[in-house]
Amino acid sequence: MKLHRAITLVVLIVLSLAMLGVMTAYGAATFGAQSLAALLVVVAAAALAGIAFSYRRYFPRRR
Repeated sequence: MKLHRAITLVVLIVLSLAMLGVMTAYGAATFGAQSLAALLVVVAAAALAGIAFSYRRYFPRRR
C-alpha cells in the first residue's frame, strides 16, 4: 500500500513538472531570464520539500 502511494506521488510529480515545462515553454517568449530563473528555483525547492516530506512519511527509520 505504501509503495503504491509513493509510486502515485512520483507519477504526479513527473506529470506536473512536464505540464509546467510545456506551459513555460509556451510562455517563455513573455518571460524574462530572471523570471525563468526564479521559477526554476521555486519549482526545485517545492520538489525537494515534497520529496523530503514523502520520504519521511512513507519510509520511516527502522529501529
